[in-house]
Amino acid sequence: MKTEILKTVLTLGIFLPIFFLTISLHAQTSTLRGTVTDVETGEVLAGANILLTSSEVKTGAATRTSGEFELSLPAGTYTITITYIGYEKKIIPGFVLTAGEAKTLAVSLIPTGIVVNPVIVTASRKPEKLLQAPASITVVAAREIETRPVLAPSEHLKGLPGVDFAQTGLNQSRMVLRGFNSAFSSRLLALVDNRIAGLPSLRVNFYNLIPTTNEDVDRIEVVLGPGSALYGPNSSGGVMHILSKSPFGSEGTRVSVGGGEQSVLTTNIRHAGSYHNKIGYKFSVRYYQGEDFKFSDPVEVAARQQAIADGADPNTLKIGARDFDVENIAVTAQLDFRPSPDLTLILNGGFNQFSNIELTTIGSGQTRDWRYSYIQGRLLYKDLFLQAFLNGSDAGDTFFLRTGNPIVDNSKMFVTQAQHSLAFADRQRFTYGLDLLLTRPDTEGTIHGGNEDNDDLNEIGAYLQSNTKLSSKLNFVAAARIDNHNRIEDLTFSPRAALVFKPTPTDNFRITYNRAFQAPRTSALFADIVQGRDIFGLGGLLEPVLGFRAATDIRATATPKGGFHFSRDANGLPQFRSPFAPLDPRSLSNSSFIDLNDPIFTNVMWGVGRQAVLGAFLPTFQGLLAQQGLPQAQIAALTQAFVDIVPQQVGGVNNVMRILDVNNGQFTLTEDVEDLSSLKITRNETFEIGYKGILGDKIVLGVDVYHSREKDRTGPFLVESPNVFLDPTTLGASLAQQFGAALADPNNSQLAAVLQALDNPALGGNGNDTAVDELATLFVAGTNNNGAAFIPFGTVTPEEAFDPTALLLAIQNFGNVSFTGVDLSFTYYASKIWSLSGSYSYVSENFFENVGDVDDVALNAPKHKFGAMLDYRNIEIGFTGQLRFRFVDSFEARTGIWADKIDAYAVLDLNADYALPFSRNTHLTLAVQNLTDNKHREFVGVPEIGRLALLRLSQVF
Repeated sequence: MKTEILKTVLTLGIFLPIFFLTISLHAQTSTLRGTVTDVETGEVLAGANILLTSSEVKTGAATRTSGEFELSLPAGTYTITITYIGYEKKIIPGFVLTAGEAKTLAVSLIPTGIVVNPVIVTASRKPEKLLQAPASITVVAAREIETRPVLAPSEHLKGLPGVDFAQTGLNQSRMVLRGFNSAFSSRLLALVDNRIAGLPSLRVNFYNLIPTTNEDVDRIEVVLGPGSALYGPNSSGGVMHILSKSPFGSEGTRVSVGGGEQSVLTTNIRHAGSYHNKIGYKFSVRYYQGEDFKFSDPVEVAARQQAIADGADPNTLKIGARDFDVENIAVTAQLDFRPSPDLTLILNGGFNQFSNIELTTIGSGQTRDWRYSYIQGRLLYKDLFLQAFLNGSDAGDTFFLRTGNPIVDNSKMFVTQAQHSLAFADRQRFTYGLDLLLTRPDTEGTIHGGNEDNDDLNEIGAYLQSNTKLSSKLNFVAAARIDNHNRIEDLTFSPRAALVFKPTPTDNFRITYNRAFQAPRTSALFADIVQGRDIFGLGGLLEPVLGFRAATDIRATATPKGGFHFSRDANGLPQFRSPFAPLDPRSLSNSSFIDLNDPIFTNVMWGVGRQAVLGAFLPTFQGLLAQQGLPQAQIAALTQAFVDIVPQQVGGVNNVMRILDVNNGQFTLTEDVEDLSSLKITRNETFEIGYKGILGDKIVLGVDVYHSREKDRTGPFLVESPNVFLDPTTLGASLAQQFGAALADPNNSQLAAVLQALDNPALGGNGNDTAVDELATLFVAGTNNNGAAFIPFGTVTPEEAFDPTALLLAIQNFGNVSFTGVDLSFTYYASKIWSLSGSYSYVSENFFENVGDVDDVALNAPKHKFGAMLDYRNIEIGFTGQLRFRFVDSFEARTGIWADKIDAYAVLDLNADYALPFSRNTHLTLAVQNLTDNKHREFVGVPEIGRLALLRLSQVF
């Protein structure tokens, strides 16, 4: 018994102190409970991260499905940091917990538009949650943009669903949505803070000319599918909208410097400030330089060699003078005035100057100090939005590399827009607006040539959108827009309809219909550019003989508003014009129309062909005679005798028309020409079914299935004017008859004996004991298709042609195409620091053969492409990293003069950002594009893209 009592006393002696110590410690522990909600909707946020730090303690928790959390921790003074994907970080400093105290904290977070359900403005031209939008939207948020240094904002969109991105150089790219990429990529409407960001006249999206710096971008919204119902022309493929940060809430200074491969050096500065939350300002500066990836255009090389052979100074010759140095400087500034919560006035402007090589539809251009600028004013008052902006362009010392011809562009675009919304209770909202676009090209004849004084563009559009809440879960959206284009005869109507079903706050099902239009580019409406001088070489070859330069150029000319019309004779046959017209005894000029098969001019043609063949063959003929040991006098006599038997005139000879294929240099026989009508708009109708939602608090899923039909596609510049030749059959018959008679003349017996060698089968003759056939063939076809029947003597050009004898390259509407596509995307949030995302896009057709019996059409996009990204973000240690993979299948690409197959390629990119321990405001960022240095081409007419590694050091003040 005593033993048991002793054991009990010992046990109590050991454990009672521990028990009372535990009680004491628990009495000193504090409890923090709370909830985290969305400040706009009041919805609880499950999975939000709560981090508490003090000088001695660092701990945290995550909210439960109810949005609640609870923590037990020692008394002390803490800094509380609350974060949640898609919301602004909230920091509460100096939060005091006393011993044994229990506190409750209610936190409301502000959506930032990062991942899950941000507020977007592009789909409906008004603020709305992404999961309420009647369109397929992807958002690239500031947190991703800030930690990924790029040379152009378009690089942030690589690998997104439905995005066809092609890197065309160090800082150059071409990008559209859902196909039909091109040298100008004008199907995508690029906006920056509601301002059209393309070049004002050319309507080209050069993304590297956008002056908004990486540090100033708040988010990029990408709307897949036609957007004309709200945005009008040039949005038939979708809309990309870059939204910059407001100076309110982004005060401070950020400076970064960096460099890397391809001799890249870069500097960025952004500063923002505000006064009493009434006046805000910001400005940013960007500069970078580098060396572009190398590329050689064989046409440029050949043209340069020929020009040097003709006596050009290689030190000043611009043809083929590629300068691979890249330079870009951009400055933006903005002033915000907010006198009341309902009224904001914004004035901003920017400037960008760049030098590099840019792809165009007629070859590459060497840009030197091309300057782009804008000024913009905006007013926001409750539901009213007004804006006006002016975009300006100055091409500097820019020129075409294939010709050396200058590119002058001093164009401007003035735009004013008004929009207002009316809401009736919670069920009905109307949004309506008016857009006016005035484009004033000024190319000094280098691009618009003969159209220079008649190339103004006036576009006006009005739209109305209705959003009807049919029930708490079902919305119906309908919109309609009417546009007037001063170069298009009819008004353009663009309807839109969408049914949006939201069974839960995190699910969005859509059925949509959109009809959009693409207005012809200014190059299609006004271009008039000489693409090649004396393309057949006859001008230079025959000038010493003729005494004038009978050259035929090739000229890209836009179809005028009334179309092109070909002149015809009394029998309805096309008439032509010729640079050899001054040789006609009727005193014709180059602009005179000539009938096909006209006997007088046919003999003018034969006279030129006769002279050309004799000039090429006589030295060979005299050499053969010399090899036989004949004296010089006899050689001269036989030569003259040969010249004398070649007919001066031909009879019964017809003309034929052949049209040139500029891609292979071959002619194809044609029997007639058709007038070209004025250009029409290209219409795009798209039906789409889509879903976007959140599954199980871990997965964000997007699915879009669509069918697109394009009507009246506008094609590339094609040769529309046939050349006129001597008919080889009738010419051969006439020559054979006259050669036969001449060789049968006894006075030509010696010459006939000499020419008999031509009949030798060993020399290519037919062995029929006469040289008549061989002589006829010599003058008809020549030794290598350079005979009289292969010389283009004239061109069937329309009455409206500026150059009467030049080959006409023109654009026309020529057919309809349709295809079906699928876009898939997902993001899996494995934990608060790890996520995995991916995308896949498919199209049923990407190459359409012989559309409208005119030409092949390429979607310029692969049937299959997919991307994936592994993302790691650890705010506690200040490290962010992404590994991105992108695969693009092979596809046929055609744009302007370019046509080639792009091989499949796969690219791996790496990005890492680290906040240095001694200062979380100092970041070191590494970005490696094409990590494995897989050299590949992503488009036609551009260099192979290799690895580009950049290291950046940035400091926030």
